[in-house]
Amino acid sequence: MNPNNPKQMVVEGYDDLYSVVGVMRAHVDWPDPPADPPVYIKIGKSSNEILERGYLDGLLKGNVVQMLGVMLDADTNPIGRYQSIRSLCSSFFPKMPMEMSPNGLIIENEKKKKLGVWIMPDNASPGCVETFLRFLVPSRTEPIWTHSIKATDEAKKIGCDCRDSHIDKAYLYTWLAWQDPPGQDPGKALVAKILDPKAGHCAAFARWFTELYGLGPKSDLFS
Repeated sequence: MNPNNPKQMVVEGYDDLYSVVGVMRAHVDWPDPPADPPVYIKIGKSSNEILERGYLDGLLKGNVVQMLGVMLDADTNPIGRYQSIRSLCSSFFPKMPMEMSPNGLIIENEKKKKLGVWIMPDNASPGCVETFLRFLVPSRTEPIWTHSIKATDEAKKIGCDCRDSHIDKAYLYTWLAWQDPPGQDPGKALVAKILDPKAGHCAAFARWFTELYGLGPKSDLFS
């Protein structure tokens, strides 16, 4: 991967990175390693690190990045998450709107730099990337999904240590544990079509991504 790529994206962790790649390779030309991907995806380790002053604004100040995407989990506060990003980036993009668009933000400044923001799962709801991925569960496996919810909830009742804030992650990984092969991470599950990267729920995110980075779509979601 080329850290000097002018098209870059910041995410919180490896599951986020591999989920983006797994979805987008179904919609744009995305070569296998060791070829460089069309977008260099950086891992910021946590939302706290990414939202520290000097991280996003440092990328925007530099001469390398011309198109910067920021994808963070909403967790419990999607509005607050966007406002935190806005407070860091509005000096570079003075016309940043006060509120987040449901289709994701894409804005360009007078220096022709572009900023894109996507708050998982849908720019408006609490949740995380696993909340988004839940809607990529194929309909034929919905009974297994329903059972994974019941099993996880029952495990919490008898003392499992899963935090309420992580429940969507627990549901998804319980469901993945019952697939063939069991326990694939989300990125591999998307490549193997265990999760459906062409599900209609992907359309808004895929459109945002391709428009931000000027990539030619190959997906029928765009027709």
